[in-house]
Amino acid sequence: MTYLGYGLAQGEGFIVVTGEVGTGKTMLVGRLMATIDRSRLTAINLVSTQLEGEDILRIVALSLGVASDGAAKGQLLARIERFLHEQARGGKRTLLIVDEAQNLPMSALEELRMLSNFQFGGQALLQIFLLGQPEFRDALAQPRFEQLRQRVIATHHLTAMSLEETGPYVMHRL
Repeated sequence: MTYLGYGLAQGEGFIVVTGEVGTGKTMLVGRLMATIDRSRLTAINLVSTQLEGEDILRIVALSLGVASDGAAKGQLLARIERFLHEQARGGKRTLLIVDEAQNLPMSALEELRMLSNFQFGGQALLQIFLLGQPEFRDALAQPRFEQLRQRVIATHHLTAMSLEETGPYVMHRL
């Protein structure tokens, strides 16, 4: 949790969290989101990740409340950027959380990388958390994702709890 908080405090780039199914990636980010000041951060969560590039832009726009009906890709990007600028001028940051990132095709990852280019006064307008299974970490290691990897400011791989950790966790939950 501390690691994610550090990444969030940086206010830019990509944070990548991987782990096997059931290790708590989504829960961990959910707990972090419960601690944030919503008056200073707009957070949106995408779980429909089997989308191509332009489709992911439309889902991001829809999640932000930005009109996307019939807009060409260039118009859509301009509308999203305008929204992000308005947020920044109002003192708010924007965080995009993408769950099941291992399902994203390269075109969608490239569009997310392009969204991370938007800046205001030298500050990134959008920070992105990518949550995925271990194969996502392996995919990111491929040369074709070099430009995206350069934007990753923090990564963490969750592992299953050990036997020694399970007992105290269960007692805490009771």
